[in-house]
Amino acid sequence: MKKYPIPTEFVWDINIPSYDVGPDRRLKLSSQLRLQQLIGELHFEQGGLGCEEVIKHGMTFVITRLNSRIYRAPLLNESVRIVTWHRNSKGAQFFRCYQFLDSQGTPLIDSVSAFALIDFKTHKILRPSYFAQFNVNCEIDRYNGCPDPKRLIIPDNLIKTGVRQIRYSDIDYIGHLNNAVYADIICDAMPGGMCDKLITQFSISYINEAVEGEQIELFTSIDEDKEHENTAWFVGQGKNARCFEARVNYENKK
Repeated sequence: MKKYPIPTEFVWDINIPSYDVGPDRRLKLSSQLRLQQLIGELHFEQGGLGCEEVIKHGMTFVITRLNSRIYRAPLLNESVRIVTWHRNSKGAQFFRCYQFLDSQGTPLIDSVSAFALIDFKTHKILRPSYFAQFNVNCEIDRYNGCPDPKRLIIPDNLIKTGVRQIRYSDIDYIGHLNNAVYADIICDAMPGGMCDKLITQFSISYINEAVEGEQIELFTSIDEDKEHENTAWFVGQGKNARCFEARVNYENKK
């Protein structure tokens, strides 16, 4: 089996473009997730194990959970350094860490994603030992300031607030709803809208894939806390199974 000399980390310097920010000129949640997806692929490409090479081996990675802490969202045209590393695996999950840093090296965002390795055709989960044959370097003891994503405990007071139709433009190369689009769905479903909110942390659990033509029923609620952060909860329910769960912590803009 061919060995792939993947570097221990990948560093990417960018300026935040206009199409990745919202009306408040801050990086959108979905844009953050797209950048994380891209830098993870760029990292493995450095050793010849890019997206298409992974598929040639009959497998692909799918995200199962993520957790992000946002200290300050990057702004339009801001120079940002993004750093990522492949950390380790636990059970059937692989963990990848990300940091978004400003020009002074101060963390703007710390994020951790958990992935499962699946058979590209059958979508059945593969054991991490299958991936070990590629000899990818891990940073086992290297953490950032964000806790690992965990199972969310959803409160029982959510109410139905809408339905989201999955369109062709939502679908990625695997044939299901792309992980970054979930963030757009969450922001669009935010009770009271997004205009007066600063997101400080968000977590998403990707439970069952959604495909083109499917309708996702959306359920939401908000726990208000005048002294601390507010918490918004989200559930996306497909026809036969729950699609996703999410928690968003935010502060009210002053």
